[in-house]
Amino acid sequence: MTMPILEARDLSKLFPGPKKLFTPARFVTAVDRVSMSVMPGETLAIVGESGSGKSTLGRLLLRLLGASEGRVFYQGEEITHASGARLNQLRRELQIIFQDPFASLNPRMTVEQIVGEPLWLHQNMKKTDRQYRVSELLRT
Repeated sequence: MTMPILEARDLSKLFPGPKKLFTPARFVTAVDRVSMSVMPGETLAIVGESGSGKSTLGRLLLRLLGASEGRVFYQGEEITHASGARLNQLRRELQIIFQDPFASLNPRMTVEQIVGEPLWLHQNMKKTDRQYRVSELLRT
């Protein structure tokens, strides 16, 4: 049986709520016991209403935020508490595109440049090879 590339088990994130004098601490639940997996060849799209926790879930999966509860696995390895060099390596292998296109896409770049940039950064491809690969990716 094929192993998921990325998996979350009962992932939750609580943020401290507003503090009031003489009242117990309150928390706001941003992500509540999410379990999901991404198999080889799949792409995950997280959609929902504004404020539903989409960006928070993405940040939890990439370990940009620490989870309040639950576990995250990448290629079978638990990465919930990964740090340092291992965490940097994971962030080169995983990608999130946030819902705000102005925050995630540079309007001065062409689609070819945006798609080709990771190939140049992480695989150091020659320009002609990169252009060919980008055109392949955009055709699929």
